[in-house]
Amino acid sequence: MKSPKKVAKTPKPMRRRLRFQNYISFPQELRDAIPGPELPGCARLLILSSIAGACASDRFFGKRVRLKFLAQESGKLKGTFEIGVDLEPDAARGLAATLRELAERVEKIPSR
Repeated sequence: MKSPKKVAKTPKPMRRRLRFQNYISFPQELRDAIPGPELPGCARLLILSSIAGACASDRFFGKRVRLKFLAQESGKLKGTFEIGVDLEPDAARGLAATLRELAERVEKIPSR
């Protein structure tokens, strides 16, 4: 009977982290509440009631900026939906610059 061979395991270098795209996630309850093609022209209007954010950094996702939008029903229906936005730092800076530019432009428009 042969003796078992010992296998020397060398640690493999950690693979480069995957590059995740910027994304928005909608909860299933919100997707279910939006009318489909059977009701064309029917949209859903929600009130943006709050925005919160956080930063994260880990080995798998890398450095991320995470936003949480809280949207509420605007009519007789009741419901609150949490919409998540996950951005790379450059995309977050780009979004901030775009919002800042738009806010400055709208302030220059004369009131009616």
